[in-house]
Amino acid sequence: MEYGKLLSRSVNIVWQNKFLIIVGFLASLASWSSGGGGGGGGGGGNGNGAPLEDEFAAMAAGLIVAVACVVLVLAIVIWAISAIARGGLIASVDAIESGEKSSFRQSWSAGWQRKWTLFGVGILPAIPGLILFVIGLMALGAYGSIFALFDQDFAQVGAAGLGITIALFACILLPIILVLSILRNFAERACMLENLGVVDSYRRGTKVLWSNLGEAIVLFLLQIAIFIVLGILLFLPSLVLILCCFLWPLLLLVQGAVSAFLSALWTLAWRSWTGEPPLVEKAPTAA
Repeated sequence: MEYGKLLSRSVNIVWQNKFLIIVGFLASLASWSSGGGGGGGGGGGNGNGAPLEDEFAAMAAGLIVAVACVVLVLAIVIWAISAIARGGLIASVDAIESGEKSSFRQSWSAGWQRKWTLFGVGILPAIPGLILFVIGLMALGAYGSIFALFDQDFAQVGAAGLGITIALFACILLPIILVLSILRNFAERACMLENLGVVDSYRRGTKVLWSNLGEAIVLFLLQIAIFIVLGILLFLPSLVLILCCFLWPLLLLVQGAVSAFLSALWTLAWRSWTGEPPLVEKAPTAA
């Protein structure tokens, strides 16, 4: 595989079809909302009984659970938009590389037409994260109940036990999420480019990955290197953009461009691995 050609072609596709940056931003929304949140609680007390503190702890835990439920609903909406946009990016890059024209409307339409399959493909890596989220909610509810029903010494022991339980589940589920997320990247391309169902998309994606594991690892390492270089080069500019609210749209454009570039990179690699025609050097011109 000619990695230099692959990288330059990915850049050219995004540069020549700037609507991909907008689609890329929508595709990156899920990564913005998937950052884990953590809560730490520590109750201090003087003496054996602190009813007001216990009641406050229970109310705080209930409020956190309610807010978490709202956040979960918003996260699901954002996740759905992101899944459709990722599918649209794949379809658009493939169409452009095949010598056809594409647009934002066509990109979104392509993803929308395959939305249920894309949701199915995307939900598999999300299931372990959802399980961890639900466990966290249950732990928060139990935390509030323990403080409300038992004395403080027992409550602190119970809270520690809940924390250890969540940590153990996290150690088990996070590696599973990572592996499934890698496979999802390939399954989405099987879904969009070969019109397969959820199970068949994962089978096909796993087969393509396994058959080209060496090149995929190199491409993944190149992606990490690109992130490191961009992180170094854009650290100060990004800091300025974050601090200056009126420059936030520019930061979003950068995020969209990076997302579109990476999607193009893996889509072009998929085409190469599955025997599609050589890369098109120039965008098609109107007749």
